Amino acid sequence: MYNVWKHLLRDTFCFGGLCEERSPILIVGCPLDATTSYKPGTRFAPLYIRTAAENLEFYSVYFNIDVERHGFHDIGDIFIPPGGLERSLHNIEAVYKGILGEYGEKTPLCIGGEHLVTLPIVKAMGNDIDVLLVFDAHFDLREEYLGERMSHACVMRRIIDKRRNNIELVYIGVRAYTSSELMFVKNNNLSIKYYSILDIEEKINEILKYVRNKNVYISIDMDVFDPAYAPGVGNPEPNGITPREFFSIYSGVLRNAGRVVGIDVVETNPLGDINDITSLLAARIIVETAGAIISRRFSGHNSY
Repeated sequence: MYNVWKHLLRDTFCFGGLCEERSPILIVGCPLDATTSYKPGTRFAPLYIRTAAENLEFYSVYFNIDVERHGFHDIGDIFIPPGGLERSLHNIEAVYKGILGEYGEKTPLCIGGEHLVTLPIVKAMGNDIDVLLVFDAHFDLREEYLGERMSHACVMRRIIDKRRNNIELVYIGVRAYTSSELMFVKNNNLSIKYYSILDIEEKINEILKYVRNKNVYISIDMDVFDPAYAPGVGNPEPNGITPREFFSIYSGVLRNAGRVVGIDVVETNPLGDINDITSLLAARIIVETAGAIISRRFSGHNSY
């Protein structure tokens, strides 16, 4: 298995230039860009986000720890064959199974790529996930989009199809959806919760109760942010959250989760960005995530 899954990786430069194989944070790039429907370009995100990270400071403001001292274990990018969606999804799943088998003590963090990468990652993790926490402007719960069932606009619907009875889906920041998606959410209100842009500020404590003592996978679609802060995304949607609102909620999630089993940061599109501000924000999210993981490891709360 070692030879098989590692042959699906391509070498890249390390996130932030801070290479450390002993780091508890394992970075992998997933440059999938197969079903983007408005502005393609997410395949370039792992490169640009790694580059942006080299120009940040690495002290975690929210967790009061110097991430630079611990670095990142960056294993490169997963090979994505042009035009081969089924093979690409297979490669992502195979690599994640390899990661979980060989580096089970680390927290894997995927730099996407379009949001469809979450599907094979969740599939690889099997029943290790209790709660799938999604920061997103959209539900991504369409049955099909433009005639395709396997699409970034359908990714959460495909996850629900496979794991209807044993996963809770919690959305934060949604503000763009169809009436059929909203009806699907309401018909599945025992397993799907959502906090729209209208109520996230008042309901942070309610959001946090869903992650306490749970195995949580976090998926961050960069279009959850207002385009003023993150213009470089595949499907920008006005009236989004600010970085300060995001980090207020996200830091609380990282502190309260029983265990964060994995994270992905998806839908950054450098081709539509302005002065790399979206890539820089994505890189900052990764740095603060690392701060949380390292802080928990060295505080004796070794559940990550």
